[in-house]
Amino acid sequence: MFEVEKYVKRSKPKTIAVVILIFATAFAGCIGESESIRISGAWALYPMMLVWADEYEKAYGVTVDVSGGGAGKGMSDVLNEQVDIGMVSRPIREEELEQGAFYIAVTKDAVVATINVNNPVLDEIYEQGLSREDLRKIFMKEVTHWGDVVNKSIEDDKIVVYGRSDASGAAKVWASFLGNYTQSDLQSKAVANFDGDMNLATGVRGEKNAIGFNNLNYAYDIETGGFAEGIRPVPLDLNGNDKLDQNENFYDNRDQLVENVSLGNYPSPPARKEYLVSKGPFKGKTKDFVHWILTDGQAFVRENGYVQLSDETLEQELECLEKGNRE
Repeated sequence: MFEVEKYVKRSKPKTIAVVILIFATAFAGCIGESESIRISGAWALYPMMLVWADEYEKAYGVTVDVSGGGAGKGMSDVLNEQVDIGMVSRPIREEELEQGAFYIAVTKDAVVATINVNNPVLDEIYEQGLSREDLRKIFMKEVTHWGDVVNKSIEDDKIVVYGRSDASGAAKVWASFLGNYTQSDLQSKAVANFDGDMNLATGVRGEKNAIGFNNLNYAYDIETGGFAEGIRPVPLDLNGNDKLDQNENFYDNRDQLVENVSLGNYPSPPARKEYLVSKGPFKGKTKDFVHWILTDGQAFVRENGYVQLSDETLEQELECLEKGNRE
């Protein structure tokens, strides 16, 4: 809940009231039934959507009710017409398209491995980084002690692997990055699985030998852009030379990482686009809101820790939104 508290703290009184109402609705599991726009889904896009919802209401007086729950819930809710928009942080599946899912890309972010700030080999990891193969062995339990990761003899270093229990886009993307794995593969190897990004970050914060994975906005402080309390993102040794080269060292703050995701220096996956999904083409007030997100709403993307899509991509998405198809 720390991100929620900080967002409320920095907001103006009227905004605070709006955000509190949004959260009260979200955690009560209620869905508005008036003229509001109803949204649920990916925790990855949830912080950005709260900002968009608040700004859009201030500009146009349209209430936007936002709840989380994970990408799977967002897709299920929108296909079952429980919400107007589903937030999905993974590629859209063919069977979902066959059920009428229509998607628009609105921004981009990334998933990062996270470890406790008191990890026994934190200094070594920040000197050499961890390669994808290092991380695969850790998450698949082929390496079980931190000392073995950096060839150092230490005690009380058994690795504690955490995962996600909800239908998570981040888990699917992280599993794809590690290899030909699924979220179920990650869950079966994990000591514990947590519901949502915030809970997983809290779990890693509470265990010095833990490792998990988070959407990047949960690995950094939402106000300062520095490291989130008690956890650190794991730098990737992209060329596998057991050394964090200068062009691989961009994790000191959120802006650095976002910039390098934007430049393509951080790989995809685990970087990926974030989508808004409707059942059939977007219409009416919902279409107006998505059009605003792709135009005026982009002004809020970078300052909130997300990657703005290229002008060319935004034009393509606007064209798809207008046509109501992606052909």
